[in-house]
Amino acid sequence: MSIYTVVEHSELNEYLKGYDIGTLTGFKGIEAGVENTNYFVSTTEGEFVLTLVESVSAADLPFILGFVAHLSARGVAVAQPIRNQQGELFGELKQKPAVFMKRLAGDPLDKPDNVQCEVIGLTLAQAHLVAVELPADAYQNIYHWCRNLSEKVLPELDEEQAGQLAAAVQAAGDLPWSELPSGPVHADLFPDNALFDGHNLAGLIDFYHACSTAYLYDLAVTLNAWCFDEEKQFYDTDKEQLLLAGYESVRPLSGQERQCLPAMKRVAALRFWLSRLRDTLFPKEGELITVKDPEGKRQLLTFLENQG
Repeated sequence: MSIYTVVEHSELNEYLKGYDIGTLTGFKGIEAGVENTNYFVSTTEGEFVLTLVESVSAADLPFILGFVAHLSARGVAVAQPIRNQQGELFGELKQKPAVFMKRLAGDPLDKPDNVQCEVIGLTLAQAHLVAVELPADAYQNIYHWCRNLSEKVLPELDEEQAGQLAAAVQAAGDLPWSELPSGPVHADLFPDNALFDGHNLAGLIDFYHACSTAYLYDLAVTLNAWCFDEEKQFYDTDKEQLLLAGYESVRPLSGQERQCLPAMKRVAALRFWLSRLRDTLFPKEGELITVKDPEGKRQLLTFLENQG
């Protein structure tokens, strides 16, 4: 659980007055998430999720929440933000941007099965198809992000890890980023950011890493997250093929994208190795904080490098 900002009953009760979703009957912190503060909130009108956004600024939220609202309007299964009485997609609570969403049925996944992998591939492709309709605002150069963060963490690593990190960052710069189809993407589609009821997808959640970048990067992040078991150090190629088949049944990859996919999977592993190194080496303060072990993503990167 990550609770950076503690909300009292009276504070939440007052904040709810700005919404038409009933009065507060109960709330509790959510035992998931790493970068934001999340609560399940029960009211006289139903069940909701409140997120106090810690990972991005309020200036980023119109893009992020507008993207989610667009996906919902176009029929992609997502958790849609609820507008307040002023028609805004977010407000402010405890001096943090605060977002209410209707709580979806289903649960986040721990170990997705083959069918769920195929479903998520298909849904990701649907999201990319409708994302094309939006301007590519909030563009993030993933290579520059990795290079800049690597400069901060490199002095803290041993010689072997520093060498591997430096080589991976250099390789990330060799990809033809400007030539790959790009647009708004989720960028963090791990199994715990998809709620399933059995094999039925209730919706995608947690878009707070959303940005505009190559669709192939979003696909690579998802493949790594859904197909690699960190505990067993096992990359499930059957799941990979099913996820890719689901994706390409909606949005076939171009020849260039297919050629770049192995290298992009290494970039995706690098990016999350770096973010976990940052969180471990330079932790944020909070009431209850989850920090994930960076070694799992380094081992994934090593496995992918050995695959060629």
